[in-house]
Amino acid sequence: MTKLRVPRRQVLRGGLFAASAVFMPSLARAETTLERIKSSGTVSVGIANEKPYGFVETDGKLVGAIPDIIFAALEPHGLKEMKAEILEFNALIPGINANRLDIIGAGMYIRPARCEAVAFTNPVTRAGYGFAALKGNPKGLQSIADAAKHADALVGTQNGSAQVEELAKAGVPQERIVLFSNATEALAGLKAGRVDVIYFPGLELGDLLKTANDPAFERVDPFNQVIGEDGTPQYGYSALGLRKGDTDLKQVLDEEIAKMLASGKLLEIIGKYGYGKDELPLTTDTAEHLCKA
Repeated sequence: MTKLRVPRRQVLRGGLFAASAVFMPSLARAETTLERIKSSGTVSVGIANEKPYGFVETDGKLVGAIPDIIFAALEPHGLKEMKAEILEFNALIPGINANRLDIIGAGMYIRPARCEAVAFTNPVTRAGYGFAALKGNPKGLQSIADAAKHADALVGTQNGSAQVEELAKAGVPQERIVLFSNATEALAGLKAGRVDVIYFPGLELGDLLKTANDPAFERVDPFNQVIGEDGTPQYGYSALGLRKGDTDLKQVLDEEIAKMLASGKLLEIIGKYGYGKDELPLTTDTAEHLCKA
């Protein structure tokens, strides 16, 4: 039987090549989200399709206060197009961590529990909250503290939102908090008698009632904001949500947000959607501070 002989030099070369393949460190590295945005000119923005935060118009264009801020911040860095990824609000954080999107652009508030799962830019807006009720506000509820004290008051709000936590902190029992997937559904639930009031950020509530244009509803006025331990009204601060590893993207966005806040451009952008000067964050309102609040 004839044996196949391989030249010694070939064996050595193959051995050396194999060793190199095993031990030579890889020079390639993964492209960061910011680098991909710069090279492709596109970014995927997660929204809950809600006005005025982020929504898709009938022509398919992604607009809203938060997407407009994203575009203004990243256009100097090569952004040309935003793509909408529409998810239910409480699916946005799992969605970004599953790489379904690049940035959460849904007006999500910075909350300590959320900060454990995602990174936030410094805030782009701040806002108070409000109630809508049926005409005449039958149960006379003017704060979430009133709702907590009223033994049979039912409060509707959005599943996964900061309001759920606020209601629980105020002492409203879980069985008296009715959760809806969005504000439009909550308003329908109010009209159907499923709840006595609905609790949402004031700006969203105003836009909701304006769009509905239904005399059956009213905005509760006055509404008493939650008062913090320091004796001042508590606001919700919305920001852009990012994966924790996207530190270079966060740095760029924070720098651009600071520039827009200082120049007045941030107010110009959000002003188109009903925000006013009072809805601007202060320079001292940082994600680092709010994540610990």
